Amino acid sequence: MFKSIFRRGDLSKETNTQNSHLRVDIHAHLLPQLDDGPTDIEQSIEIIQEMYDIGYRKLILTPHVMSGYYNNTTEGILNSLQILKSTLLQQNIQMELEAAAEYYVEDNLFRLIERREVLTFGGSRQYLLFEVSFVSKVSCIIEAATKIRQAGYTPVLAHPERYISLQDKNIIERLILNGIIFQLNIGSLTGYYSKQAQEIAEFIISKNLAVFWGTDCHSYNQLQSIKQTFKLNIFQEAMKQNVLNNSLLGERLISYA
Repeated sequence: MFKSIFRRGDLSKETNTQNSHLRVDIHAHLLPQLDDGPTDIEQSIEIIQEMYDIGYRKLILTPHVMSGYYNNTTEGILNSLQILKSTLLQQNIQMELEAAAEYYVEDNLFRLIERREVLTFGGSRQYLLFEVSFVSKVSCIIEAATKIRQAGYTPVLAHPERYISLQDKNIIERLILNGIIFQLNIGSLTGYYSKQAQEIAEFIISKNLAVFWGTDCHSYNQLQSIKQTFKLNIFQEAMKQNVLNNSLLGERLISYA
């Protein structure tokens, strides 16, 4: 089986960080009380401060949108974002925040797409982060991505290494050929999710197919585990590939279209 005041020039002067590569996280569950992330704003602030300390300067916050479990709306997400940004400003924590969402593939997602009510990142590139059931068939993933692409969005599959159906390397390459961009979870490289997920992540890296990396962070304790990944040689090698996270610095990432 495998409020930010930082400019691009300021970033090059920052050396006292544990993460010497990534400055933008495109997948984090840090808006309080919206999903299985922090239960209050104090927990959110604690995690964000720690992420700043290890080198992140922009976070794209992506709460789950899943009918019956996480019934988040665009309005609710954006309201939560504004409250959190105001609190950071009051506490002089200079992390730039934006919001998108992690959409579960279901009928509701395509209703939102039809109404142009999805939150994306990457400005005009309109990256749409989506996930499927861990046992979804490959055909279902491709069908969903095709609909997303036909609507004018760029499909970004969250943590492909965690899906059972993607254990076959030929299937992984098939998804790429169907226009799907991969976002790997940093913690997968330590076996945080499973040995199998670690092996698939390593295979994806070996093929230079990881375009985005995300913490998928839900808690302070999880972040401590993620920090261990920065020390791994395979992480260092992965950061030499075509990783687009830092290309999003200085852009307005939120798109409500």
